[in-house]
Amino acid sequence: MYEVIKNVVTSGRYELSDMLKKIDTVWIQGGITEDQRDELVASAREKADPAYSYASLQDQVDKLLFNQSEMGKAILEIADRVTVLEGGSAEPPETEEYPAYVQPTGAYDAYNTGDKVTYNGKRYVCQMDGCVWDPDVYPAGWEETE
Repeated sequence: MYEVIKNVVTSGRYELSDMLKKIDTVWIQGGITEDQRDELVASAREKADPAYSYASLQDQVDKLLFNQSEMGKAILEIADRVTVLEGGSAEPPETEEYPAYVQPTGAYDAYNTGDKVTYNGKRYVCQMDGCVWDPDVYPAGWEETE
């Protein structure tokens, strides 16, 4: 079983989080040793191709709804600015330094070096360009901050 998984990992044609789950399943079932598991996990993370890890259709719909919500917030902020320019007053907009992690749906919205996110209650800064994986799936792509 080890050789089969290794061949798939070498090809780079897999969705990373799915492959990590499969490696763990085979390990738990006794199909590979712990050392082989550790080697396969490291290799899978190293050889993963972001093109195979784009979000599912439901994740893409969720992203569109999130973007719609963000656009609504931007419109309200612009309306507040216009109100101030016309002599009225508006509450200052809240800025979110570490927005919630949102699964990228393609290369166009992948995270890049320096992007900040909050994931599972922790703050992270992206360490690579084109990152489509969360900090649990690809820890090397993220650095946890305070």
